[in-house]
Amino acid sequence: MNRKQYTAIAFALVGAAALSAQAVVAKDLTVAVYSAFTTLDPYDASDTLSQNVAKSFYEGLFGFDKNMKLVNVLAESYDVSKDGLEYTIKLKQGIKFSDGEPFNAAAVKANFDRVTNPENHLTRYQLYRNIESVEVVDDATVKFHLKEAFSAFINQLAHASGAMICPSAIQKYPGKELAFHPCGTGPFVLDKYNPSEILHVVKN
Repeated sequence: MNRKQYTAIAFALVGAAALSAQAVVAKDLTVAVYSAFTTLDPYDASDTLSQNVAKSFYEGLFGFDKNMKLVNVLAESYDVSKDGLEYTIKLKQGIKFSDGEPFNAAAVKANFDRVTNPENHLTRYQLYRNIESVEVVDDATVKFHLKEAFSAFINQLAHASGAMICPSAIQKYPGKELAFHPCGTGPFVLDKYNPSEILHVVKN
């Protein structure tokens, strides 16, 4: 069995684990992966394996279903200005990060302010560099101002890297340190992580 086949099996098992978390709540599921994760920071990941494992901890504003159809995840809806330069996004309410902090517009701004700051040297900076600024309208509403109109911007936000990380973690763990302290709204939380040996998660 070659490396690609091992990786494909690992992705299938990780996906099955996420979808059937309740069914295995009383048991541990062990998945052997023929590679090491490069990072648990979705904004700094360039490989598919790291992006997939980050879904254990994180959710984005939008995503894609199994048919690659755009779906709302943490976002409720969105509107686009006539000139295509402003995207106003309504957020789902009552959601909390795994540390108990509320998910809101300020959290969205904190995440995209981080990735669009070139001084942070994040891998996914290029993907989001068209964002001019992010404005907090109210707790449940955030507005993206773009440098240039881009009709596929919502699809861009649905990319696996566009995850919502706890603002408290962003402040507490600067730079590359954040990768070792994942905190999101996803189905699992980190229990133990050694990049070359083990990643152990427990149900959120």
